[in-house]
Amino acid sequence: MALKIEVFASQPPCSGGRLVLKLMEEIKQEYGDKIDVEIHKGVTEKAKEYGLKVSPAIVIDRDIRIIGVCPTKNTLKNAIREAGVL
Repeated sequence: MALKIEVFASQPPCSGGRLVLKLMEEIKQEYGDKIDVEIHKGVTEKAKEYGLKVSPAIVIDRDIRIIGVCPTKNTLKNAIREAGVL
């Protein structure tokens, strides 16, 4: 079963949001079917459900892992690894 990763970015995306969206494209190519990426842009019900007031944000397996900044690729890969995907 694929690991669910949810990405939250403002609409239109700020510079951090643009970087996160670009980074997620690289991560999707690298991990393929091991991850399921869902992108949320703007104020959404899902963002409200998590209580997110700052973007960008990355939620991995329903756990808010990164908020307010674009992580480095290595940091994001470590967060994915900690969630159980090698």
